[in-house]
Order: sequence, then structure tokens, then C-alpha cells
Amino acid sequence: MLIALLIGPWVFLAGFLGLPARYGQYAVVAMALAELGITTAGLKPGQWWSISWWPTLGLNFTVGVTSINLPLLWMNALVFLATALAMKRPSRDTVVWLTLAFWGVTVAFLSRNWLLYFLGFETAVLPFFLLVRKHGGSGRRTAAFYFLAFSGVAGMLLLSAVLYLALHHITVVGGGTLPLVQQQLVFGILLLAWAIKTPLWPFHAWLPRMHGEAPTPVSMYLAGSALKVAPYGFLLFSGLLRGALQQAGPFWTFWGAITLLVGSGLAFAQKDVKQTVALSSIASMGYVMMALASGTALGTEAAILVMVGHGLASPFLFWIVGRIQEVTGGRQLSDLTGLYRRDPATVRWLTLAALAYMGAPGLALFPGELGVLVSVYQRTPLAFALVVPALVLMSATWVRILARARFGSDEPASPASGLGRGMGWVLGLPLLGLGLAPGWWIHVWQWRGFS
Repeated sequence: MLIALLIGPWVFLAGFLGLPARYGQYAVVAMALAELGITTAGLKPGQWWSISWWPTLGLNFTVGVTSINLPLLWMNALVFLATALAMKRPSRDTVVWLTLAFWGVTVAFLSRNWLLYFLGFETAVLPFFLLVRKHGGSGRRTAAFYFLAFSGVAGMLLLSAVLYLALHHITVVGGGTLPLVQQQLVFGILLLAWAIKTPLWPFHAWLPRMHGEAPTPVSMYLAGSALKVAPYGFLLFSGLLRGALQQAGPFWTFWGAITLLVGSGLAFAQKDVKQTVALSSIASMGYVMMALASGTALGTEAAILVMVGHGLASPFLFWIVGRIQEVTGGRQLSDLTGLYRRDPATVRWLTLAALAYMGAPGLALFPGELGVLVSVYQRTPLAFALVVPALVLMSATWVRILARARFGSDEPASPASGLGRGMGWVLGLPLLGLGLAPGWWIHVWQWRGFS
């Protein structure tokens, strides 16, 4: 099943290039359904596949399924399916580049050696640059080159760390140890790479620009899956760099808390709803980094839960913003006034997704964020003081948006479109399922920290 998951996108691309353009969306939806089926029914922790590449240097391509990457693989496949459904008469290059990005993210999540992780990490960069550069809004050129510049710096930092490890004959996950001084060197290099690509404040400048100009399907996949590659890389390297992580843990926790607070404040200040979603994503990544800084099983699993919850909520909100723009012709806060009477179905889904972003119990982000708060309070109580105002700001941001959307207009009501009803269930149901029954998912994923 691992091989099928990896070669499936390439088989699809080989056939897709010969299909008439009018069948593009049907074809990519079928491929996405197949990948989701393989991920859901065919993968389980303990599956491995490896092939030797350069034995004299100890280099190989090794992939495997663990209790940590399995939920991310499932999330990745589901988000790609939602992205495929959101495409409207996609151009051939849009399908090709998004499929290539999906393959790169899948490789990064499955990788069990550093070189393969770097390959997946970099494969997902070029597609987003080209998609925004060609199909983005009026500021697409600046946004695309911002993304390319930041990603290029992060990629060079990651490659330097991978090559340094290879020179010390450490090429696979769990395949060696480093003295503390060398751990600190590698950790410092990677710290900057993760801060750029996650992103953390103040290296977040590229993200709102990208989302502001990207087409809806591109924003959905970038936020839902691609942004999780960097935090997952932190997880991969954390075992090798445990000594350095323990020393830097409090600093990393405070950096995550500051990112959460700044992201929440910037989101509250926005009038552009799409920018609000983008900056809220930065805040959520602050949660992830605070959890990972703990170095505990509870912190790791809480981080994964936040990543999965955010991976469901953020593309859902980007799709909703796209719908709002179709209905109102804009995406400013003022455009939301009375939206409920014009498109009640979209506002219902907006309510669900906004409540999830606010961390409401029973929705997908609540279990992970609660685990993060417990972990932070136990280990770094002072950082908790930064989290409380961030929670207030994030709640105020989405309450204001919901108030605008539900009230303030006397326009006659109009029936919800079939597209609004159908697309909403793809990400809405998992948002509810993960939030209402986290214990069942934790059992399926064979976790121990929450048990």
C-alpha cells in the first residue's frame, strides 16, 4: 500500500495528460478518492519500505508509517480531496502542479531518512510558486517571489543540516547520535528553517501575501497540508537533537506563545477576511510549536492533534471565503453584512469552522489545544500568561465576523446552492468527528500520551 500511495499520483499524471481538459476535475477527484481510500484502509503503523541508493555513503530512500505520521497522512489525503472538489474547470497545469505538491507532502510525511524528507520538503515549493505566479491576483508577482525567497532560504538551511548529518554518517531517523555541541549547531540551523516555513513571528511575512493572492484551491492545500511539513520535520529531528531541545525548550515555548499572541492580534486587526484566516493560521502554528517544545509524549500528540484540527478548519475557511467572494463580490468585513439572508448554508458552515478556530469543545481543535495548554502550564507557567490574551483576541475575531454575517441586512433570503451543501460536509463532518470522539481516534492511532 505504501508503494501504491507513492506511485498513484504519477500514474494519474501519466494518464491525465492524455485526457480532454473537460474531464480534469473528475479525474483529479477520482485520484484523490483513491489516495484517501489507501490512506484510510490500507495504512497502519509498522509498515515500511526501503531501497538503497548510495550504499557507500549510507544513503537510501526509506518510508514508513508510524502512529505520528498516520493522522497527518489521512489529513493530507482528505484536504487534497477537498481541494480537488473546490477546483472549477481547472486548467491542466493547475491539476499537475497541485498533484505534484500533494506527492511532495506525502513523501515528507512518510520519510524515515533526512534526504528523502528534504526531497519532499522542496518538491512542494515550486508548484505553489508557479500556481500563484500564474493564477493569483493582482499582486501575484510579489507574493510568489516572497514565497520563493523565504522558501529558498529555509531549503538551504535544511540542506546544510542534512549534509552535515550525512558527513557524520547519520542518514536515517533514529540512526545515530551527536555530541551536545554538534546538536546545538544543527538545532540552531533547523530552528531558523522551521521558523521560516512554519511560519513563526517575525518570519511570517510571506504567508499572508501568498494567501491574499492565491486562488481558493491553492490556499486550501497550502494551509491545510503543506504548512504541516515543517512542524513534522521538527518532530523527525527532535529525537536526534533531544539534548539541544531540552536546553532550548523554554525559549522555543515562549517563541510559540509570542507567535500565538501576535498572530491573534494581527487577525483581529484585519478587515480582509481571507487575511484573517491566514493570520489565524500563524497563531495556530504557535500552539504547535509550544507543544513540540515540551519534548513529551503528551506535547507531541497534542501538536499532531492541533495540526490535524487546523488542517481541517483552515481549508474549510478558505473555501468559505471563496464562496463569500462569489456571493458578495468581495471579502472585506463589510461585505459580510447580512450574508445569512443571501446564502444561509455558507454562513452555517462559517459558524462551524469559526467555532472550531475558537477552540470550542466538540470540534477538532479543542482536544489538541487543551493538551497544549496543559503541557505549557505544567512546564512553563509564565508562557501561559501570553496564551490567555491570545485566546480572547481569537474569540473576539471570529465572534465579530459571525455577527456581521448573521445580522445587519434586510435583503431577501435566497436558497443555498448545492455546491455549498455538498462541499461543506467533506471537511465539516471530520471537524465534528475528531472533536466529538477524540478518544476513538487516539486509540486508532495507537497513542500513549493522552491515555
